[in-house]
Order: sequence, then structure tokens, then C-alpha cells
Amino acid sequence: MCKNAHCAYRSKVQSFYCINNLKVTDPACGSGGMFVQAARYMHNHNANEEDLMNFRCYGVEKDPDTNKIAKMNLLLNNVRGEITEANSFYSDPYDAVGKFDYVMANPPFNVDEVNYERVKDDPRFNIYGIPRNKTKKSGKKDSDKKETVPNANYLWIAYFASALNQNGKAALVMANSASDAAKSELEIRIKMIEEGVISQMVTLPSNMFNTVTLPATLWFFDKNKPNTSKKDEILFIDARNVFTQVGKAHRKFSEEQIKNLGIITRLYEGDTQAFQDLLNEYKANLETQDNKEYWQEQIDWLNERFPDGVYQDIIGLCKVAKIDGEDGIKDQDYSLNAGRYVGVMIEDDGMTKEEFKYTMLSLNDELSKLNEEAKQLEEQIALNIKGLFGE
Repeated sequence: MCKNAHCAYRSKVQSFYCINNLKVTDPACGSGGMFVQAARYMHNHNANEEDLMNFRCYGVEKDPDTNKIAKMNLLLNNVRGEITEANSFYSDPYDAVGKFDYVMANPPFNVDEVNYERVKDDPRFNIYGIPRNKTKKSGKKDSDKKETVPNANYLWIAYFASALNQNGKAALVMANSASDAAKSELEIRIKMIEEGVISQMVTLPSNMFNTVTLPATLWFFDKNKPNTSKKDEILFIDARNVFTQVGKAHRKFSEEQIKNLGIITRLYEGDTQAFQDLLNEYKANLETQDNKEYWQEQIDWLNERFPDGVYQDIIGLCKVAKIDGEDGIKDQDYSLNAGRYVGVMIEDDGMTKEEFKYTMLSLNDELSKLNEEAKQLEEQIALNIKGLFGE
């Protein structure tokens, strides 16, 4: 995932740097980028030396070469922690259940062929359940049949939730398809929703990845949420129309877009001062920096959506959905797709300026290709006619 998509996490972990003995895990840590970014966030937000010393990372990476890079990455960035070479589905090197303050991960999507027998008794996956095929594959001898987990997305999801301690929080990137997955995945999702551990869902714009256009969603867990008045509700944010276009085929979040999306959560949590602080920051930039139009746009974005400086549902952007009640989560078949709840803002053609620009450039490219193909076909037809009549 691109660096700016990683940044979407930062607005959700505002309290990282003020917690002692902070234990963070990433069971699909790759080269350790999540850990480095978390440590940098702490440093940039004035974490003291004691907080930084108590920040400990615990990663798992199955590829030997990537594992070495991750260890080097922690060392070069002065991040304390451990990276273990293992397959997280079949190995639990940190005895993860209930141990961690935070989980931050960008796991591989749609992994198949995970051996069911090897995970079925693992407590990390059994708290919420393991996806199952309803029927076994045919065409093999019974002795050769090995049941596999149909899709490992919900193995990851269950793992992240079960790894949290009683006050733990998790943030993870997951394929959009997981938000509406049916059958055994639906059963797992219902259990999590009813328990109250899912705190919010954020749908990302498409084309936020460096190599693929696969759309994704951010899932957030809060193990203390079931003990609060917010137990039976989930905050949905649809950020598909919030992005900065980079070239024709790639998008990112600007720093201000990250802050603007993050303030929705802060307001939902009742932190009105954070909203006022951000507004004052933009006003100060308006007075002291160039590009005044840009800073005025940020001020207007906040004031138009939250004129009273408190959280409210915004059509097309955010919605607090209850489990029960009309159009509640239960009525939506326990879907966690933000678009089902926040609705669509009909404004002119329904596109932002960035979307319109991107769409028109894409259509123009497509038209150019079609024109070129038509020209080639016209030439080929002319040759065929000449050949048919021997000219």
C-alpha cells in the first residue's frame, strides 16, 4: 500500500504517545513500515523519551529476506522491538491472545489454501469463528482431501480482534469484499458486531495502492467499546470522494485530508477542542502562508460540515449507525459497507473536482485508443477490399 494510505492510520491513533508500556503487533509486518510510521508519529507529536522507550513492536514476517529488512528497518529508525520469521496462520510466537495494546496491519487479501486442520484449534481464531466451506471439494480420493479455509480475510480479522487486551485498539486494511462477505464469514461478522468490538469503518478511495486498483476499507476495533454507551453503534466514514489525484492512475491523501477525516472521529468521541484547534491551525496558515485559496478551502470544508463544532451525520460522508432500528445494521444484513449507511450526496453531477478531472482524462484516453483502433480497422478493411478484387 502507498505511503499516504498508511497515513490514514495516523489520525486514528492520536493517543499512541501518551501510553506507557505500549505493545504493538503487526502479524503481517513486511518490512516493518507500520512500526516505523507509528514511532515517527509519536516523535512528531512530542512524545517524551520515556514514552518512546516503552513503545515496543512485535512483528511476524514469513519471507526470510523481508524479515531481515524489517529488522534492519527497526534498527536504523531506533525502534525497539522484535521481528519473528514465521507464518502467522500456523505460528503464534508472541502468545498473542489478549496481549496487545494495538494492532496495526496491512495483511495480504484473499489468501486461500490455508489448512483448516492446522488452525481449527488455535485460540486466536476460535473466539469469533473460522470460515468454513459448506461442502468439500470433489474429484479427489477421500484420503487426499484436505479442507481449506475458503478465504483467510476473516482469519486475519479474528486474529486482530483476539490479540487485543481489554483496552486494546486495532486498525487494519482489508479488501472491500470482506465488508459484505456471506455464509460463515457473515456469522463471524455478526458475532463481532453484536459484541460491540467494531468501532468504525472507513471506505477508502480506489487507486490508493501503488500496484493495483483494488479498493479497500479500514476496520477499527476497540475492546473497551462494549463497556460504553457506544456499544450498539458503529461510525461509518465514506472517504471515496476525499483524495488528491496523483497522475492519471493513482490517488493519495494530503496531510490536510488526513486531518479532516481524523477530526470526524475526534468529534464523534466528543473532542470538540481538537476541532477548534484544527480550525485555528488552518486560519493561522491562511494568514501566514501562500496559497490562501487552499487554506480557505480547508476552513470551509470543516465549517460547512460541522458548523457548530460538534459531530453530526453528513450525507455522503459519515453516519453513526445503530445495530437495531429502521435502516440499522441488522436491517442491512449486518453489512459493514459504509455506502449503505452514509448515502450519496447529489451535487451537480455528483462528482468532486478531482473525480471529474480524473474521469474526463480517463475517458479521453479511452477515446484516443478507440480512435486509433478505428483507424487501423479502416485501413485493414480497405486492404481487404483491394485484395478481394485483385487490385
